[in-house]
Amino acid sequence: MNKFTLLLIFAALLFSCDKEDNPAPQPYIPGEQPTANLPAYPAHRQNNYPIVLVHGMCGWGRDEMNGFYYWGGKGDIQTYLNTQGYTTYTASMGPLSSNWDRAVELYYNIVGGVVDYGAVHAMRHGHNRYGESYPGFYPKWSAANKVHFIGHSMGGPTPRLLIELLENGDEQEKAYIPGPHEAPTSDLFKGGKNNWAASHTTVSGVHDGALPADFVDFRDNIKKMLIGMGAMGGIVLEENAIYNFDLGQWGLQRQENESPKAYMERVFGKTAADEGSAARFWQSQDNCVYDLSVKASQMQNYWAKSSRNVYYASYSFNDMTEQSDGTWTPSDNMNPLLKPDGAGIGKTTLDLPLGYNKWRPCDGLVSVPSGQYPIGHDYILTDTIHRKLAPKGVWDVHPVIQGQDHISIITPDNKQSTTNWLNKFYLKIAKDLSCLPN
Repeated sequence: MNKFTLLLIFAALLFSCDKEDNPAPQPYIPGEQPTANLPAYPAHRQNNYPIVLVHGMCGWGRDEMNGFYYWGGKGDIQTYLNTQGYTTYTASMGPLSSNWDRAVELYYNIVGGVVDYGAVHAMRHGHNRYGESYPGFYPKWSAANKVHFIGHSMGGPTPRLLIELLENGDEQEKAYIPGPHEAPTSDLFKGGKNNWAASHTTVSGVHDGALPADFVDFRDNIKKMLIGMGAMGGIVLEENAIYNFDLGQWGLQRQENESPKAYMERVFGKTAADEGSAARFWQSQDNCVYDLSVKASQMQNYWAKSSRNVYYASYSFNDMTEQSDGTWTPSDNMNPLLKPDGAGIGKTTLDLPLGYNKWRPCDGLVSVPSGQYPIGHDYILTDTIHRKLAPKGVWDVHPVIQGQDHISIITPDNKQSTTNWLNKFYLKIAKDLSCLPN
């Protein structure tokens, strides 16, 4: 019986911490790790570190979408967790930006300041070095004041890249010699910030690529998905000025007196030719479409390692039905916004790590293997009966959850998820994080 089949067998998700104390350092080899000698998962709260919610592609902040929240829809997961005693913040990064730009924005979301994307990075991709200014919702962030990350979709790889920068910096940015009128290299790119992240948990995270990013019409699908998600909240995005693409570094900020519809058309335009246009953005390798591809994800997994200072966990989802010919089709309850891409994933024959058959089950956007762990990194399969504490740097891969799609796991559709179900799901994660040793 293969690993993927074993994962599908586990259907239960425990909603309490299990038990015990700190793990001893464990020897490891790449891939699945043995669990026999691991300590039991701690049963009691051991830290009060705040949680940072990291949205994915097409995401938005709490001051956008007229109170329709990315994390909870007409519910509010951040507020719920806060009322339960788990301090929680919501970050807001570029919904179409690359993992690098999003990771840098995430850093400044937390500590505050003017976003510095890095002189070398900005020159390489042809956009401005500096971006927006953030007040910082947790400016005391440090090794003594850690945070837990919970990331959905592209919010999976974004914090992992940020952790890489925090700990190891970037050699090219460190080597850059600024001119007499340039600011010095940002502290972010100098590294040395070990132990700032206590943990990173992904919910349908895109660890190994999202196959629709390799489809020729993915950009059009992104626009449809964005408009559709607004419609779920009763919002006509093209008529309401409540969504920010956060692409000022590309010269794609909304212009004075520009209508929401004209702004959206300009961002998604394919033929604009001016220097700050969408054409340069979409043709670059510094956007979500490129970074979500299988090829780019593999390169990021090679570069952004899982840190030996951080606890990792993942939750993956399947909302597909297997057919007699080996293909998979979207469930009846899958969000219609996801069904076209889900159908394409369910019959893929691409040359993929682990084989294309394992990539066909998906949540409508992210295949099960991609949602579990970065291929080539260490992981364990969660034992839901005798739960163990995975060592730092090793992914704790939870059983595949059936009957949820990529959107219902953050926004209730009242078919597959409800506000109450989502609150309990994220409360379970928050409890688990609070039980992690310091």
